[in-house]
Amino acid sequence: MKTYVTIHAVLATALLFAPACGDDKGSTDTDATTTTNETTDTTASTTDTTGPTTSTVTTEDETATVTTSPTTTTSPTTTNGTTDTGGEEGFVFPTEPFDAYTQIDRHGAVEAGTAGIAAALGLGLGGEDLSIRDAYNASNPVEDAAGMWLSEIGASVTFFHEAFDDDLMALNLVPATVQETVDQAGPVIVPDTIKYDPSMPTGYPNGRALTDQVVDITLAAVLLKLGPDQPLTLFADLPLNPPENDVPFKAEFPFLAPPHL
Repeated sequence: MKTYVTIHAVLATALLFAPACGDDKGSTDTDATTTTNETTDTTASTTDTTGPTTSTVTTEDETATVTTSPTTTTSPTTTNGTTDTGGEEGFVFPTEPFDAYTQIDRHGAVEAGTAGIAAALGLGLGGEDLSIRDAYNASNPVEDAAGMWLSEIGASVTFFHEAFDDDLMALNLVPATVQETVDQAGPVIVPDTIKYDPSMPTGYPNGRALTDQVVDITLAAVLLKLGPDQPLTLFADLPLNPPENDVPFKAEFPFLAPPHL
């Protein structure tokens, strides 16, 4: 139990750099609305695929190389009118084109835009300028794959290892090197998307189940030298967090429990 409490203290400090917006078990819900059927005019989407990109992450002590997978960009589908999903509880989805909105956040990879960008600034509680995170959140996966944010991510990785490697070793855990962290966590957070390979077992970082302890899994990929004795689920398997959501998930879409009001 003493070991668990100590690990909990280490991770709690690390999570100061990962705000509650990425909580493992956040909840929300969408009110169902009945709609009338209308004629739908849909413009076919197009796909543009770029080849793999190799970039170098340079830190104070080490240089790490990361190769990102080919990036596929799909243009949005434009729909005129409202589409009824059918049934008495059909859901109504907005049909405006993407450029009718201003992007202020993105969250495909867990905490990539908080713990991965300017981690040394923490939550900005001391008045630090966190505008670089706003710029990251307004960015896109194509720019990620081109290496736009690699230097910032590399600096954050270095910060975490300098801050926590001694604590991990005191707990008889083996921290990863910067290159090992890039190899383990790089494909998950660059580009900032949710990846899914249907030929592989489902579970974060291959897709994401609502019950996945995604922050604990990400911390393991960033901090630990992964192996048989230190699996990706090492932190997630410890009793550091509630074992399940406080309200049961639904069996049907949208699956999430109702919000706390």
